Amino acid sequence: MTVTSGDGDDREVPFSVSVARPDGAAVVIAVAGEIDLTTSEDLKETVEEALEPAPGKLVVDLEGVEFCDSTGLATLVRINDRCTTQGVDLSFLPSPTIRRLALKTGLSTLLPLAGS
Repeated sequence: MTVTSGDGDDREVPFSVSVARPDGAAVVIAVAGEIDLTTSEDLKETVEEALEPAPGKLVVDLEGVEFCDSTGLATLVRINDRCTTQGVDLSFLPSPTIRRLALKTGLSTLLPLAGS
């Protein structure tokens, strides 16, 4: 995805999301790059597809995430809410960036971060 800044400078915004089902009970979604206004919808749609039918466990691997804005954080909260509603065991594997943001915003008490 290419984003053009206000000064006309194009820069590549790295983002990828992939789904793996290593066993029948768990789904692993790996996210890399930036989670922001332009990429949050892709993440949300990927998670929604992975939750149909609901797996026993969902792991969202965020170790490759270098940047996350408020839209991205809101998406993580919605993922948590959806999994809670569906009874899916959720775990986030945070990058240092995500862990720092979760601690600063107080979301570390809400989101199930691995290693906390």
